[in-house]
Amino acid sequence: MKSSLYGFNVVNDELLVGGLSVCQLAEQIGQTPFYAYDRGAIQRRVKALQAQLPAQVALHYAIKANPFPAVVRLLAEQVAGFDIASSGELALALAAGMAPEHISFAGPAKTDQELQAAIQAGVGIHIESANELARVNRWGNNCGVQPRIALRVNPTFQLQSSGMSMGGGPQPFGIDEEQVPTVIAQAEAYGIPVLGLHIYAGSQNLRADAIIAAQQASFALAYRLATHCATDLQWLNIGGGF
Repeated sequence: MKSSLYGFNVVNDELLVGGLSVCQLAEQIGQTPFYAYDRGAIQRRVKALQAQLPAQVALHYAIKANPFPAVVRLLAEQVAGFDIASSGELALALAAGMAPEHISFAGPAKTDQELQAAIQAGVGIHIESANELARVNRWGNNCGVQPRIALRVNPTFQLQSSGMSMGGGPQPFGIDEEQVPTVIAQAEAYGIPVLGLHIYAGSQNLRADAIIAAQQASFALAYRLATHCATDLQWLNIGGGF
C-alpha cells in the first residue's frame, strides 16, 4: 500500500526518504537515531516558491531554519543568498560557497567579534541601532575595510494576525521608524553608504490579504526613508517567515 505524508511517500507503512525506506537508511548509516533529508524534495519546494515570486524578488534562505552543512551547501546552489544571525552561520555560508555580497547578517545582539568577522568577510550587516552603527564604524576603521550596511527598521505598523509581531511598537529588532533619518545621517557622516533597508513586520502568517497590506506599507515606508539617503538604495529586504 502506498500513500503520501507531507510530500514523502509511504509504502507498507514505512516512510521513504529519497526513494529509500527508513530501515534501509538506518542499515546504511549503521545507527539510529539519524537525520535524513530528501535533496529532491528540497529542490522542488524551492522551485515551487520561486515560481510564485516576481522575477525581481530574490529568494534568500535563513540558515537558522536548518544549519546542517549538507543542506546549506545544497541551498547555496538553489537560492540567491543567505540570511545569517551568528558567526557560526557566517562560517557555514562562506564554506557553502555563497558570495559575501549575497549574505546578510541580521540580529540585535551581534558581538564585536562577529561584527569584525562580518566586516572582514565583506557581508552585508543589517544595523539594528545607532550604537551598533558606531561599533561597525569603529571596527571598519580598525580593519581598514568599509563596511557594507543596511538599516533594519522597526515600522510603526505590524503584520495583522501574525504569530510573531516585529513592528507596531517597541521591539528588540531594528531602529524605530522615526529615528531612521538620524541614523542615515550618522552613517553618511562616518562615510559609510546605506546600501539597503530591512523592513519586516511579522511572521507566521498565511493570510494573503494581511501579507499584501504589510508589504505595501513596507514599500511606501522604504520610498519615504530613501529620500533621506545621499545615494540610491540597492535593495529592500522584506523579510520572510515561511
